[in-house]
Amino acid sequence: LITIYARKGYVDSDMDFHKGIKIKPLKTFKNKHLEASFHTFWALLHAIFSDADIIHFHAQGPCLFAWMPRLLAPKKKLVFTCHGLDWQRNKWNKFAQKMIFAGEISSAKFFDMQIMVSKDLDNYYKNTYGINSIKIQNGTEIGEFKQANIIKEKFNLSQKNYILFVGRLVPEKAPHLLIDTFKKVKTSKKLVLTGASSSTDEYFEYLQKIAQNDSRIIFTGYQYGEILQELYSNAYLYVTPSELEGLPLTLLEAMSYGLPVLASDISPHKEVIENEKYGYLFKKSEMKHLAEKLELLLNTSDKELRQKGMLAKNFTEKNFNWDLCVKKTLNLYRVLMNS
Repeated sequence: LITIYARKGYVDSDMDFHKGIKIKPLKTFKNKHLEASFHTFWALLHAIFSDADIIHFHAQGPCLFAWMPRLLAPKKKLVFTCHGLDWQRNKWNKFAQKMIFAGEISSAKFFDMQIMVSKDLDNYYKNTYGINSIKIQNGTEIGEFKQANIIKEKFNLSQKNYILFVGRLVPEKAPHLLIDTFKKVKTSKKLVLTGASSSTDEYFEYLQKIAQNDSRIIFTGYQYGEILQELYSNAYLYVTPSELEGLPLTLLEAMSYGLPVLASDISPHKEVIENEKYGYLFKKSEMKHLAEKLELLLNTSDKELRQKGMLAKNFTEKNFNWDLCVKKTLNLYRVLMNS
């Protein structure tokens, strides 16, 4: 039996199981700096005194508490999955960054097995800490095409008349670069930014300010389910200018819909796109090069874009699916339990 500890308010209160996995919601503080820490603390206390054989941590910050099971339940196996170098995220102040970096050190010292979601992270832990980790990449479901119905009524969007960005509106994902660049591009297409603040309200207000004089730019807020499916299904192009990623789920989601993608040339993007075999790249943080690539793709034939999109979809379906991810993780659990 696998138990997932969730935060109350983020899951349905009457949800006890989901696809055979037990859901255990726990209360925590609603506070930018304390919410995750207190939830980790309570969840670990519960896990330590449960009959669990393995405790699986996700992200670097929670690893600060790895001393608890090591001290109180030394027979339990500890597994860590790294989704990115979280201390590098700009939304954190210096104290928070130092605490998360301490979590990174803990993740390298106290665990029986470390899982990395990308080659870049695997290389980082190997070079920094001498760790031979296991690479288990993220997965995504293959997108199901949806006609532009809800998004037409709600945002006046139709098939192929907009460029799409999906993600948290935080500095390291660089939506400001995309907005500033798009404003200089001559096109009747719209720019749709799907996502919202993530404890970054001041930055979100800045984005709204720099976009306010361009009626082509639309903020949809967070979207899920059918609306998000429609947004992916009907976009002309997906763009991610991010400067920091582990392995970007939204990029995989866009590719799973056969949507042509344009991404900054950071290592995780290059790993997914394979040096423009399955998408297009521009030089990170360089507005001029992003503008050139946008202009080029806005004038590329629909046939060429669709061919690139279908190559990406087939590649994603074969290499980044959740079934493969789950099988690898379960095999790892079995090895640890038998060791």
